[in-house]
Amino acid sequence: MRTTFAGLNTMVRGIMANQMSLDTTGHNITNAGTEGYSRQTVTLVTTRGEERAGMHGNVIVGTGVDTSAVRRARDIYADIQYWNENPTQKYYEAVAKNYDKLETVFDDSQDLGIERKINDFYQTWVDLSTTASNASARTHVIEQGKNLSDILQSKTAELQDQIRSLYDDIRDEVGQIDDILNNIVAINKQITTSEVTGAMANDLRDDRDLLVDKLSDYMNVSVTENEFGAYQINSGGVTLVNGAARAHLIIGDGISSSAYGIDYGVTDFSVVIQESDIAFMPQNGILKARFDAIAENKAYIDKMADIANFMLSVFNDQHRQGWDMHGNYKFVTYDSSGDYYGVEAVQVDNEDDLTAVNYLKADGTAVTPTEESSVLIEDGKYVLNGEEVKKLNPDTVYSYNDTLITKIPDTINFFGQGDKRYEFRYDADNNFNYLYKYDDSLQESERLLSGVRIIAELEVNTKFNENRGERYLAAATSIDVIESQDENLNINRQYLAKNWGERTGDGTNAVYLSELFNIAQETVQSDGKANALVYQHAVLRNKAGDPIALDDKSIAYTLGEDDDPVLATAMSKLSINSYYQQSLSHLGIDAYSVDVNHDALQAIITQIQNWRDSTAGVDWNEELTNMIRFQKGFGSCSRCLNAMDEMLERLVTSTGVVGR
Repeated sequence: MRTTFAGLNTMVRGIMANQMSLDTTGHNITNAGTEGYSRQTVTLVTTRGEERAGMHGNVIVGTGVDTSAVRRARDIYADIQYWNENPTQKYYEAVAKNYDKLETVFDDSQDLGIERKINDFYQTWVDLSTTASNASARTHVIEQGKNLSDILQSKTAELQDQIRSLYDDIRDEVGQIDDILNNIVAINKQITTSEVTGAMANDLRDDRDLLVDKLSDYMNVSVTENEFGAYQINSGGVTLVNGAARAHLIIGDGISSSAYGIDYGVTDFSVVIQESDIAFMPQNGILKARFDAIAENKAYIDKMADIANFMLSVFNDQHRQGWDMHGNYKFVTYDSSGDYYGVEAVQVDNEDDLTAVNYLKADGTAVTPTEESSVLIEDGKYVLNGEEVKKLNPDTVYSYNDTLITKIPDTINFFGQGDKRYEFRYDADNNFNYLYKYDDSLQESERLLSGVRIIAELEVNTKFNENRGERYLAAATSIDVIESQDENLNINRQYLAKNWGERTGDGTNAVYLSELFNIAQETVQSDGKANALVYQHAVLRNKAGDPIALDDKSIAYTLGEDDDPVLATAMSKLSINSYYQQSLSHLGIDAYSVDVNHDALQAIITQIQNWRDSTAGVDWNEELTNMIRFQKGFGSCSRCLNAMDEMLERLVTSTGVVGR
C-alpha cells in the first residue's frame, strides 16, 4: 500500500509547494509598495527518493518536492554600503539647509544688510569731513551709527534663534533615536525567538533593517549579526544595541555658552549616554550636522562681535582723539616713552601752576633748553647736551608737581558709555577675542566682555540724545603730524597735540575715522597719519591685560625691532569692510561646496538604492510570471492527483469482481 499511495503523496507535496509559492508571490505583490520590504522566494528541494524492486534490480523513484525555506532577496553588501554612505549624505543635506538660513540672514542683495549699513555709516563720515559744522550732517552720522548697531544686534538675535531651534531639533531627534533603538531591541528579541526552529523571520528582518536605515540618517552605524540572528549596532565607539541590551541617549543638562569662554547668550546642550554619563559624539549624520551648524552660527556671531569690538575699541579711540564742538579738555600723564593716550587723567586744580616744557629725555625727564644749552639736530635726531631728546609741543605738554602731563580732548565715545574706555584683548591659547571695559561699577570678572555681550554694548552714546547732542561728535583732529627726513632718507614722524583753537581742520578727524573702514591696517601704520596713533597704543594684551608678543604668523605685527606688538585690527589685518566682505565670501564658498558634496553623495545614494532595489525590489512582471507558473503547477499537480485517485478507485472497486 505504501507504493500504491506514494503517488498521491507526491502530488500532495506538489500542490502544497505550489500553494506556498503562490502565497509568497501574493505576499510579494501586496507588499510591492511597502517601505523596506524585500522580495521573498520559496526554496524548493527534492524529497528523498523511494527504493523499489525492478526487473533488473532495485530502482529509486522520486517522491516529490518539499519546502526548505522562505528567504528574502537581500544583498548585505548593498546594505553595508548604504549604511556607510547615507550618514554622510544626510550630514551634507542638513548642513546645506543651515547655510541656506545663514545666507538669508546675511542677504545683502536688496541693500538692506550689514554691508549696506557699514557703507552708509562710512559715507556719513566722508560727508562730515567737508561739512563738519552742519548739524544735519552730524545728526545723519549718529542715525547711521544707530542703524549699524541695530542691524548687528538684530542679526545676532536671528542667529541665536537658529541655535535654539537647532537644539530643539536635536532634542526631538534624540527622542526619535530612542524609539528606533527600542524597536530594534524588541525586534531582536522576536527574531531570536522566531528563528529558534530554523525558520527565517523575513518580515521582522525587513522591519529591523528599515530601522537601521533610519538610524543611519542621524549617525554613522556599524552593524554585525550574532549567531542567534540579533544585531549589534555601534556608533562612534559606543555600542548602542547588543542583542536585547541597549544604551540610552539623552540630552544632558544645559550649560551657559559662556562656560566655554565666549558668551553667545544661549544655553548649550550635549547628547549623553545615560548609563555612563559620557558625552556621545556622532561622527556623521544629522546629529553631527546639527552640532556643526551650531558651531558655524556661533562663528558668525563671533564675526559680528569682532566688528562691534573694532567699533568700541579702535573706532572709539580714534573718535576720542578728536575735538568736538565744545572743546573740553583734560590732562593726562606722559609715560617714559612719550605715550599718553588712554592713561588716567590728572586732576589739575590751578592751571597757572603748569609749566610748559619743550623736550622729553629717554628716561621721561622733561627738559627746557636754556640759552646755554641749545638743541642740535644730528642725523635727524634732536640732541640736548649730548643726549637724544623728543620734541614736544610746548603749548600742550606741561610739567605739574614734577609730573609731565599733556592736554588732550575730553571727548566721549561714539559707541558705548560716554566716559568708559574699551580695550581689545586676545586669548592666544584659544584664539578668542575679548573686549575689556574699564568700569569701576563692575566686578573684575564682569569687565571682560565676549560674544553677544560685546554686540549688546554697541549702542550709540546716549549723550547724542541730548539737546544739540550732535555737537559731541569729534570731527576735528587734535593731532598734528610732522614729518622729517634724515640723511639716510628715512622718514621720521612726530605726533604733536594741537589745542582746540589750533585744529588742522574741522573735518580732519572725520577723515581719519572714515579711513578706518577701508584702509588695510598695514597702510594705516605705514602712512604716518594720525589714526596710526590708535594702533601704536593698542598694545596686544591677554585676558588679564598683560602685554603679549606673537610671531609674524599671528594676528599681530610689530612696528619695529624694539616696539611692542600692536593690533593689526581688533580681528585681523583687513579693513572693517574687507573683513565683512571676506566673511560673506567664505559663507558663499562654503555653502556652494556643501551643495556640491550633497549632490555628489545624492548620486551615490541613488546608485546604491538602485542596487538594493535590483535585488530586493518587487518586479511586477516577474511576480505575475511566477503567479502563472505556480498556478499552472498547482493545476497540473491537482489533475495528476485526480488521475491517480481514479486509478486507485478503479483498482479498489474492480479487484476481485472479475467473473461474477
